[in-house]
This record gives sequence, structure tokens and C-alpha cells, in this order.
Amino acid sequence: MRKFFNLRNFLFLGIAVGLVALIIAQQTVLDRNIEKNQSLQSDIKKAEQRIEELKEEQKMIGTDEYIEKKAREKLGYVKSDETVFMKNE
Repeated sequence: MRKFFNLRNFLFLGIAVGLVALIIAQQTVLDRNIEKNQSLQSDIKKAEQRIEELKEEQKMIGTDEYIEKKAREKLGYVKSDETVFMKNE
């Protein structure tokens, strides 16, 4: 009976183990890249939504409604016929 553990079998076994290790390593890298891609796609969608919001705000700049809204938000502007309720924190 021939000897099973000859050089050719060791070489074949070494190549097979190396290929399996390479495939596992590449799968890990692929999974990481897929996760990163999904995160970046989410960031892109958020940025696109923000761009749309800013475009809408840009259209409103200079209108009386926009000026009044900003005065209320930033300066606490209140009309003379309005009642203000304050919340204690």
C-alpha cells in the first residue's frame, strides 16, 4: 500500500487550508464593507432630506412669514394680542 503522507498530499492539503482561510478572511472584509455601505447610504438619505429642507427654507427667505417665524424662534417675538404661557423647568 502506498504511503498516504507524501509530498503531493501535503501540498494539496496546505493549498486547501490556505484557500479556506482566504475565503473566510474575505467574507469578513465583505461583511464589514456591506455594513459600511449601508451606513453611508443612510447618511446620504439624511443629507438629501436636509438639502430639501434647506431648499424650502431658501424659497421662504425674505417673506413676511419667514421673518416672523425666525423672530418668534430666535428673539421670542410675541404679537400684542397673544397670551404667553411659560413653562417652569
